[in-house]
Amino acid sequence: MSVSIPAKEDRGYALGVKFLEKRQVEKALSEFKAVVANQPQHAEAQFQIARIYILTNQFERALEPLRQAISIKPDSKVLWFAYSEAVALGGDQKAEAKLLSDLKNSLSDAQLRISLQDRFTTLRKSSRPALGGMNRAQAKQMLVAARDRKFDDLEKLALRALRKFPKSAMSANMLAVAQSALGKPEVARKSFMSALKLDPDYADAYYNYGRLLVQQGSNDEATNCFKRAVTLAPGMLQALVVLSVSLNGSKHHRAAKILLERAVKENPTDMIANLELGNVCVKMNEYDRAEKQYETARALSKGEISLEHRLSLAQMQSKNGKDESALANFDAVLDQEPNNAVALTAKAGLLQSFGQFDEARKIFKLAIAQDPQNGEAYRMFVSSEKIKANDPIIDDMIGVADSNKLTSSQRMNISFAISKALEDAKRDSEVFGYLNEANKLMRNSYPFSMQTRFDEINALRKAYDNVNGFDTAQGCAPEQPAVFITGMPRSGTTLVEQIIASHSRVTSGGELGHASGLARELVVRSEGLRSLADVSDEEFSTLSENYRNFIRDRFEGADCVTDKTITTYMHIGPLKLAMPNAKFIVVRRDPRDNLFSIYKNKFPDGTHAYAYNMEDLARFYTTFVDMIDFWRERIPDWFYEVQYEDLVANPEKESRKLIAACGLEWEDACLNFHENKNKVQTLSVYQVRQPISKASVKGWKRFEKDIEPMLKILREDGHVTD
Repeated sequence: MSVSIPAKEDRGYALGVKFLEKRQVEKALSEFKAVVANQPQHAEAQFQIARIYILTNQFERALEPLRQAISIKPDSKVLWFAYSEAVALGGDQKAEAKLLSDLKNSLSDAQLRISLQDRFTTLRKSSRPALGGMNRAQAKQMLVAARDRKFDDLEKLALRALRKFPKSAMSANMLAVAQSALGKPEVARKSFMSALKLDPDYADAYYNYGRLLVQQGSNDEATNCFKRAVTLAPGMLQALVVLSVSLNGSKHHRAAKILLERAVKENPTDMIANLELGNVCVKMNEYDRAEKQYETARALSKGEISLEHRLSLAQMQSKNGKDESALANFDAVLDQEPNNAVALTAKAGLLQSFGQFDEARKIFKLAIAQDPQNGEAYRMFVSSEKIKANDPIIDDMIGVADSNKLTSSQRMNISFAISKALEDAKRDSEVFGYLNEANKLMRNSYPFSMQTRFDEINALRKAYDNVNGFDTAQGCAPEQPAVFITGMPRSGTTLVEQIIASHSRVTSGGELGHASGLARELVVRSEGLRSLADVSDEEFSTLSENYRNFIRDRFEGADCVTDKTITTYMHIGPLKLAMPNAKFIVVRRDPRDNLFSIYKNKFPDGTHAYAYNMEDLARFYTTFVDMIDFWRERIPDWFYEVQYEDLVANPEKESRKLIAACGLEWEDACLNFHENKNKVQTLSVYQVRQPISKASVKGWKRFEKDIEPMLKILREDGHVTD
């Protein structure tokens, strides 16, 4: 990089560079951030922070440090190239407009300015390759042969052109494409490398080379080629799609979504881009958006929908409460493929959510018969069964687990299933061997940083600190849009929701997840955190209207809807300000039972990543308690707390208090919640179909030695004393 380090020796910067050389990325990032905190004008450190974000596929986060660095060193070519790369890989339309404005106003190098501007304007969809003296008619002849898939002809044309025009990068690329299609991968590699040597900024060649590398299993190298193609041609549709698929597969869902949204904007009628955007939204638990993208893809396919696509659509319809449509699509898949284990498992899970356990049981068994290594089917099946000690399914599952052919996902699912069955069968000494293995595999798939959680909670507490300065709520919602039920997972929130939703005025909404995101957006902005005091009345009213429209679209005609989103407890203040007539119920449970129940269950992929390590689980619980204490100190009358143990010990007394706290008149049906036919999509699907029981109270004591790492932290943090 052409900028210089400040005259004052900076040991922190040097240490960061050493960590980066050793690939210790988190440590390097921490050092560079510390440098910037002390020396905001340190352009090198800002650049290194951005470089780390780009290397770790957090392209969007690289934009601000690069802008800061350029404001310090506006003539650095390295910074401008990095800035354009970050925008190409992680920027939206607004970020592109900002880059073009910055280029026009801040970059004095006219040649570089025009080159970078062209990437986002005239050359955004394809490079202008070096022809090496070849005329356009000859180039067109090769393009037509490639389009018509006449690869023998293309190879001859490209070889002839290269003999006459050896510096033609386009001819070398076309030759490589032909060689790859004709099953000559090694010579194709050499031809691609020749094309890129002749023209290092040839986006199409990078894309084509990446496709060859995928075929050869060199996925990391291929991803780098696709990144380079998108950097050089940010609107190249096919490169955007393949890069996003690669990023989605490596769990960089946010980065993949940004690229796919650009791809869909570039060509709204591209079926594949819409389909892949749906796939990314699934991974991000944006089920409404996923369904819309799948429906768009189906419309674009003119009815020629693949079974895989139909199955994905059915799963999203099930998530979004469109159960009749979901069942119809599951059945359509099974009509063509009766032994499709994924469709069988998904259909059984949907029936299970309605309490149709007998029918679900039959279908789960069919799924397992078709795919004996289907760990997910086993896990979902045993979740609604009480397994007896002599049940042969235990040995069947252990036999599956002993196989060396299982994927990590299959092994994780089957291990959770076995641990649950062994607990039911009271074979306690064997439970944690499988349970720890299952959690370890989940932890490996979804790493979690407690420091990130601490930072998030501290930031929200700072932003919301003056919430008690509001004498009245700021929103304008006259009606009661929802009863928000929140707490730790497995604390009894589903039980509480079912009691409330058994009331004649109430519709069960489940975990909607919409309001928390809206509240967070009030204070967490791309430009940084802001105080709740800076949020205008209009913004509160907009949040309220947005949420009411969401509820109306999803539950047309409903009087009152329950929203059991777990994370609502983090945003009680701003949500109450926006929706003054909404009710908030916080559910508490003995943390030993609560956290043990979390640890022995598998949550939807990408959610509750803290759940798979006992120490982190206990520390996370502390942050939950801290947040509830924060609200209780400031706005104690804005929410009602339910203690699970009190509820199961005195069901009628506590249920009556609960219903009153919701602003509802008592109805006896609320005591018969287990007869409710509401759909339940949580891990408590079986328990809430049974009458209230004390059976799970103090269940942790059977495994006290096994959960000692968790208990130790709970004692240290003052949550338990024995």
